[in-house]
Amino acid sequence: MEPPDARAGARGAPLLLVLALLLEAHPGSKAEVRLSVPPLVEVMRGESVTLDCSPLGTHDYFMLEWFLVDRSWARHRLAWAELHGSKLWDKDLSSQGRSPPYQLDSRGRLVLPEAQVGDERDYVCVVKTGAAGIAEATARLSVFEGYMTARTVREASGLLSVTSTLYLRLHKPDREASFHCSVHYHLPAGQHGRQDSPSFSLTLHYPTESVLFWLGSQSIAEGWVREGDSVQLLCQGDGSPSPEYTFFRLQDKQEDVLKTSLEGNLTLERVQRNQSGTYGCRVEDYDAPEDADLSKTLDLRVAYLDSLELSTGEELSLSLSNSTTVTCSARGLPTPILHWTKDSAPMGEDPTLSLHSVTFDSAGTYTCEAYMPNIPLLSRTRSFRLLVQGTPELKAKETQPKAEGSWTEGDKVTLICYARGYPEPKLTWSQLGGSPTEPAPGGQGWVSSSLTLKVTSALSQDGVSCEASNPLGNTHHVFHFGTVAPQTSQAGVAVMAVAISVGLLLLVVAVFYCMRRKGRPGCCRRSEKGPPPPGEPKLSHSGKEQPEQTGLLMGSTSGGAKHGSRGFGDEC
Repeated sequence: MEPPDARAGARGAPLLLVLALLLEAHPGSKAEVRLSVPPLVEVMRGESVTLDCSPLGTHDYFMLEWFLVDRSWARHRLAWAELHGSKLWDKDLSSQGRSPPYQLDSRGRLVLPEAQVGDERDYVCVVKTGAAGIAEATARLSVFEGYMTARTVREASGLLSVTSTLYLRLHKPDREASFHCSVHYHLPAGQHGRQDSPSFSLTLHYPTESVLFWLGSQSIAEGWVREGDSVQLLCQGDGSPSPEYTFFRLQDKQEDVLKTSLEGNLTLERVQRNQSGTYGCRVEDYDAPEDADLSKTLDLRVAYLDSLELSTGEELSLSLSNSTTVTCSARGLPTPILHWTKDSAPMGEDPTLSLHSVTFDSAGTYTCEAYMPNIPLLSRTRSFRLLVQGTPELKAKETQPKAEGSWTEGDKVTLICYARGYPEPKLTWSQLGGSPTEPAPGGQGWVSSSLTLKVTSALSQDGVSCEASNPLGNTHHVFHFGTVAPQTSQAGVAVMAVAISVGLLLLVVAVFYCMRRKGRPGCCRRSEKGPPPPGEPKLSHSGKEQPEQTGLLMGSTSGGAKHGSRGFGDEC
């Protein structure tokens, strides 16, 4: 902030900044624009101030813009205008939150009515003159408050002591103002020095003029709050220091005081539906103007949703082709919306669910859901299970299917039967080896059983059947194989292999026998005619051996010089 004598000097002899900017108007030529802008403008707080920006010379047309430079050096456009000669044709203004707003006079000059401390900024003027080019210049605005008194005392040492006192009437907009004082002095060689004091702000006391009152709960939607949530009622007045707040509830036009505090908030824990109503906040500021509205009210609406009710129990049994309706009832505020789903698939938005000519596909879990579109996380559900009674439904499957007549005896096949119904059916097979009945993959009430076997010629006549049965009836399916071809080529090979094996075995036995009779002529030549060799047993006419044969056999077991240690196996 400048001293009074510096300000007076600036007012007495205002400086004009002449900016010359050379720009290309078109290739090969230059254009020149000159602006007349005061670099520093000083004004007393509350007075109107006008910032001039005029291109020197004669211009039939030019466009002018004014910008405000904030503390971060960012520019904010305040005004825009087109001038033809000395006449303003078109303009556009932005108040940037200032009250009263900025204005433009007929010459394009920026007018600030009732200068404020916050107006102390740099203002940039930009002029575009078409072919002549573009130029810009900056004017700094200084705003003084109140008045100052200065006193100069010469000390015994010959030094001067300067004291300056600022007197001003503070207003509410000054609550954010920053103050400091500056000392300017001369130095040798025509130099000038300056020292600034630390900046400081003032704590202002001013009465309340307006009050804000609102709901601060995160779960609020269009004035609604869920039952069981905690709700904050927030109240704020614009007075300083913070005034006292009184919270109340209106019941039968009477105020029921809930809390009085300096914090400006009231928390309602776990609100219930009977706490819906009108709540108010009043600021207790006795310095406020008589016409100030220091009391505000709002409506608190508690949303709730009770448990749903169905016209049937948790399970509902129907026979095939029967029909029925199920009703879902909900009670809540605001009015809830109902919709049905079956196994998570949408069924429609209606309180009544109609089931016509039910089939096994109709069986499943049906769910009624109630919700409120404007109240998040407030919903309820209720479900029932539909059981469809009837004779089982049966489906059959072969894992490796073939056409009838293309089966060969010994082929391996796996047969599967699927069934569904209520009560749950049981699956049985006409052949042994079937697996137990168990739920089939994919659910939907199906059960399954499988049977793995080898195809035989006997199956070509009767086939293989599976049966699904429950107390209400049974259903069966027959797997047919047609004519089963025999495995002839494979049987011949097997017989031949057996014969060769037996022949080889007999040959090995014969060779072994002959080798044990080595050295005994005629042992292996029984087919030759002639008397048997000595020692050969003879048979009597009755077919019995002679007594000598018996003795020979018995003697052989005891060894002797003739036979050595060879036993009975050595005999031919």
